[in-house]
Amino acid sequence: MSPRSAATARRTSARPAAPARRPRLRAVPDAVTRPARTPFVVLVLLVLAAGLVGLLLLNTSLQQGSFDLAELERSTTELRDRQQALAREVALLEAPGSLARRAMSLGMIPDTSPAYLRLPEGSVTGDLEPAGSSP
Repeated sequence: MSPRSAATARRTSARPAAPARRPRLRAVPDAVTRPARTPFVVLVLLVLAAGLVGLLLLNTSLQQGSFDLAELERSTTELRDRQQALAREVALLEAPGSLARRAMSLGMIPDTSPAYLRLPEGSVTGDLEPAGSSP
């Protein structure tokens, strides 16, 4: 052995050999990656915009329905009034006095001795005279 290597060997053998320093192992947290906020914000804004547009369309539709309903109610009231007026007119024209006046205006005369025909037997009851001949 060379003198130098013998001295080195004595030094190393004189001191206990220190273990090689290993770096301490420790848990490293994963790198925190935050998702981008932009797509989420855009999605929320789109949902809000769609909701507002939907509400606007619903409100417009309800208002149009309200206008239609008011118009139909007005029309119903007018038609009901007209129906009542026509019913009163028909009742006046159906009255016996009104029918007699109209018949006289058409040249009809009342029959004072009516005759009746019985269909099952084929018989006639009453006097068979023309309407204007009796006193």
